[in-house]
Amino acid sequence: MIKGYNKYEKLAEALEGFYTVRTLCDRLKISKNKAIYVIHRLRKIGAVKTSYGVNKKRLYYITIRNKQGGTSYTDVINNASPVTSYKLMEPAKPYFIHGRIPSYEESLVYAIKQKTVRYTIVSLALFRKISDWNLLYRLAKKENIVREIVALYEVARKFVRKIKRMPKRFLHLAQKDINGFKYIVDGISSDDFEDIEKRWKVYIPLNRADLEEYKQ
Repeated sequence: MIKGYNKYEKLAEALEGFYTVRTLCDRLKISKNKAIYVIHRLRKIGAVKTSYGVNKKRLYYITIRNKQGGTSYTDVINNASPVTSYKLMEPAKPYFIHGRIPSYEESLVYAIKQKTVRYTIVSLALFRKISDWNLLYRLAKKENIVREIVALYEVARKFVRKIKRMPKRFLHLAQKDINGFKYIVDGISSDDFEDIEKRWKVYIPLNRADLEEYKQ
């Protein structure tokens, strides 16, 4: 353990990542009671955020950047994801929103706009949380990603449980938008979802093996 006045800030920097109480015990070679105390002290300096994994197991995201306060899109995305290994680290320059919590609809659009495989994988869990499809359509239309939303929704329905059915109007409006192929992640397409790619003219940057943990 690091000694000194700012030892917990230094510890947060060294530990950055996701932990359960058990994995923190293993990392620091300490007892369960001591790990709980460390989490308590790190939380007091604002370096801990809590989310939940499979079977509602509590996960602690430790990083000194949590001290900035507010809620980031990454926070919302991680809270929606049931799979620990799919959860995201905050980017080097995280964008925190103060005074309100970003909606799941906003967060889904944000995730797709990152144009990375990792954000695309974790974005699928957000479809479980979508309740305002009209808002999602407006946001997606503004960013010109309506077809990407629909294509990923169809992939999500194959792997993620308890996704509500997308309104027919959303699908109908998306069909009007079809005009040439688009990439979600530049240069990456799927070997397993070619039917969805052809239907929506959107290249899916994922294969089945990328998503198997959603079924566990």
